[in-house]
Parts: sequence; C-alpha cells; structure tokens
Amino acid sequence: MRKGDRCCNPSHRRSVWLYAHPRAGLEEAPLVRRRTVLGSLAGLVALGARGYAEAGSKPYEANPDDLYEAVPHHPAVLLEAGERRVRVVFAEGAPGLDRALVLDWVRRGIAATTAYYGVFPMAEYTLFLIAEPGARVGHATTWGYNGSITRQHVGIATSKATFDDDWILVHEMVHCAFPDLPRRALWLQEGNATWVEPVARVRAGQLPASEIWRQAIDGLPRGKAATDDGGMDGTLDHGRLYWGGAAFWLEAEIAIFEATAGRKMLRDALIAINRASGGNVADWSPEQTMQAGDAAIGQPVLARLYARWARTPVVVDEARLFARLGVRRTDGRGVAYDAAAPLAALTRRIDAGG
Repeated sequence: MRKGDRCCNPSHRRSVWLYAHPRAGLEEAPLVRRRTVLGSLAGLVALGARGYAEAGSKPYEANPDDLYEAVPHHPAVLLEAGERRVRVVFAEGAPGLDRALVLDWVRRGIAATTAYYGVFPMAEYTLFLIAEPGARVGHATTWGYNGSITRQHVGIATSKATFDDDWILVHEMVHCAFPDLPRRALWLQEGNATWVEPVARVRAGQLPASEIWRQAIDGLPRGKAATDDGGMDGTLDHGRLYWGGAAFWLEAEIAIFEATAGRKMLRDALIAINRASGGNVADWSPEQTMQAGDAAIGQPVLARLYARWARTPVVVDEARLFARLGVRRTDGRGVAYDAAAPLAALTRRIDAGG
C-alpha cells in the first residue's frame, strides 16, 4: 500500500501525529514542555535495558517521556551526517534485524533529507528502532520537545528492496526539519512532509521524478474539503491533514515561483525556516513560520497564502492545476508531460528536486 492511507496503524504504513502524539488533545504545543517524569519512571530507567526486558514492559511504547529516558539504555550506532549526528538506537538490541540493511536504509534517509536542505537539517537526531515480526517498515511517530526523535517499527524480515522503496523514514526526518506548531496547524506539518518527501528522494536520485506527480495527482483529491468544512486550521480529517496540506505546499511552490519570476523556490523558504528554527525542537506559531519563509523569498507570499487557507475553505481545481503544470496520469503508474504548459518550467525545476 502506498501513500493513500495515512494512519498510525502499521497496516497502513503511515504515522499520523494527531492520533499517535501525546499532544493530540492540546491546543498549544508548549504545554507539553511542562510535563514531568514520574518517580516510577525514574525507577524503571535505573533498571537499564536489562531491567526493561525483565519487567516484561516497554515504557517507550506508551509515554514519549519514557522513550527519551530509554535511549541511553539500549545499543546504538552513531552515524555522521556532515557535521551533524544521527543516533540509531536498537530497542532491546532489536533482535532479528539485519543491522547492515538497517543502517544502509538510514543512510539513504539521511542522504535524501540532506539533498533537499543542503545539510542534514537537525544538529542531533535519534532514530529509536523497535523490531517486530513481518517484512515491512512499520509505523513511526516523531517528537521534538526534548530533542528530535523518531520511534520507528521495523519488521525483522524486511528486504533491501523494501527498505529502498520506503518513504516513511524520510517523511519523519522532514517533520524534524520543520518547527513544531500548535495543534490547529497540524495540517501544515503533515502536508509539508507529504509534499517534500518525494521531492527530496528525487533530488537524491532515489525516485524517478514522475513519482512526485503520480502521487500528487492520485493523492490531492483525498484532501478536498467537504461542503460543511471551514478553513484548514483545526481540521481532524485524515485526507485534509495530509493531502489538503500537501495541496497548500504545492500552491506555495507555484505562488513563490510566480512572485519571484522563477528566482526563488519553496525549497529556499523551507531551508530558511529550518535554519532559523533549528527544526522541531522549536515551538513556533504558523505565522512566525510563514514570516521566516517569506523573509527568504522577499515577499509575503506564504503569510498571505496561510491566512486564506487557514480561515476559509479553499477548493482546488485539480484538473486546471495539473494542466497548468503540464502533467497528467497515463495508464499504470505513468505520467505524461506537456512542455508547452504555462508552468512547465516550474515542473522541470521540481523534477530536478525543488
């Protein structure tokens, strides 16, 4: 199953921060920083990795505070990403996982994310791997309130081909590159990771460029607003969170390209946002985020776009959108291009990795 289903259920191969994240019921992210670790947790941590196993429990599976505390008590491999560091933690030693395959998969994720942002976008990042039965990359959840960390399930029989085809890890790394926003703006975060992930993988030579458009053409209709829906802020709908959010960022690609006569791209804005915030370790408002991106563009493109999408239902005419970009679906997984389309130059730039 590909990107059509975006759910924390491992059978759907997509993490949904809304349902997996401890902040799901909170309006403002900074409230999470006030959480304290209970004394019982301190006792568990004192047991170390052996104690976790003997207790027959995995506290890092429930409370993310427990996850952060568990990291030093499990085997880890430190990977260099330029001057940045990626810590790959194997929960309980992750018995059954082929570490060589796993580390190659992580390096591919690092390469894709680095290709898009110019450098690996987090100074330090932890990937906490949990081995499970099966032959797939399972669901993942990412946090940043005590450092960028992703909890990722991986099947012990996962093949190299499956690892090479995986998009989940890059999706989560893109989450870490973006500041943490209030709950109302979850769609900006999920949409951003949904749009940027394939572009980053194309830029790293891990996907054919046509995949960007195949996924967008197939996916964007799932983000349509219902007749009684309002603006995007506060939406709980899966399709709107991911594909409605992705539609916003595609519209941002177009708006920036047109406003700057092709001198700037969305990638320029997202790099600026990452550099200014440091990624998901920062709690920002969506307004602050848009302003940081616009500073790199030189015009209030993102601020205006966000104000409209956040408050009022925006109906995307997908047929017109993709006709302007000069892309259309053919039989199977194919995509046909129209070099004479009004935005064909932008399409070529995105095909080159944004």
